Amino acid sequence: MRHRAWLLAAVVLLGLAAWLMSRGDSKATSPKKARVEFPRHPQLPDMERNARRQTLPPPPQTDPRAERQPRPRRDPLLTALPTGRATSAVVVEASAIKESQAGKLWLDCMLANSDMDSFDELKDEFGIDVLEDIDRVAAASGPLVVVSGQFPSARLDSLRRNRRAHGARGTLFEEEEGRSPVIGLWGDGLLLIGQDAQAVEAAIDRLEDKVAPAPPVIPEWASYGDAYGVLSAEDIADVLEGSEPEIAERLRDAVGQVELHIDASEDVAIVADVTGPVAADVDDLGKTLGTAISLGRLKAQADGEEQLAELLDLARVSPREGRFSMDLALPLPMIEKAMGRCRERRRNGQAPGERAPGDEAGEAR
Repeated sequence: MRHRAWLLAAVVLLGLAAWLMSRGDSKATSPKKARVEFPRHPQLPDMERNARRQTLPPPPQTDPRAERQPRPRRDPLLTALPTGRATSAVVVEASAIKESQAGKLWLDCMLANSDMDSFDELKDEFGIDVLEDIDRVAAASGPLVVVSGQFPSARLDSLRRNRRAHGARGTLFEEEEGRSPVIGLWGDGLLLIGQDAQAVEAAIDRLEDKVAPAPPVIPEWASYGDAYGVLSAEDIADVLEGSEPEIAERLRDAVGQVELHIDASEDVAIVADVTGPVAADVDDLGKTLGTAISLGRLKAQADGEEQLAELLDLARVSPREGRFSMDLALPLPMIEKAMGRCRERRRNGQAPGERAPGDEAGEAR
């Protein structure tokens, strides 16, 4: 049952690891030249969508000397996320991703790596329709997963856990002996999945203004694209520590935060805005990455790796006075090839998570 609970969290993440899809074979499978539109600023639909989601009242005024002025309402999902400066958080617009070809490929791969034949099993067991009830999924370091949508028919009691109330609108479902994960429900619109009860309780406390208000880790003005968020330098460096220790250390020294925006309407387009405490260090890092991309492109062309060359040809580093923006595109044919291994696994009847013959060699490449 613990496996099922984490599976519930996993299957709704939909496309959070889209950038990893480029780890498939580098040989070209299509002469199609990718045409992508990078999400550099919010569009009118993004702004209208954000306005509809501001359903939580403003936080209480704590300073009686402050001028009385209109204060905006808040987005519950963004409010529930941890607010620490070293926090990473990424939001996936599930309702948009599931309609894209890249999103459908990712969903198929998620199923292929689970023990389910379809999402109907989750609907039958928990009363949650992954493809209809879920609007957004946010994953934050901590870890905490926040899922927004409409869950009036959720049957979390089927987890056979202890149920208890927290706050005015929160309910926790947890196993004895503090085993993870802990599931929470706030109202009928937010599902909270945490490593421990403290993570879920803290999210409910932020929603119900039981703690001092703090700016959300993802500002509402930065909520645009099919996926978006912020990554801390420490979290990125931890990922690179084993394979690229020098780059990891440099990131820790130069970068404060990376703001991320992804468009997955056709090819997957990623924009990363990088900032840091010392402008000169950020500029140097941007120049280094730009040079690395150029050299990588030339090497891929010389080696006849057409698909990798195309990927790097779409990559750009643009300096912006003490910060820089990096663009990266993953053409749909590349994603289809990477995801094809999931479908092949399923056809061959392999167990979830089992590698297909040759996968080890592919990863080594």
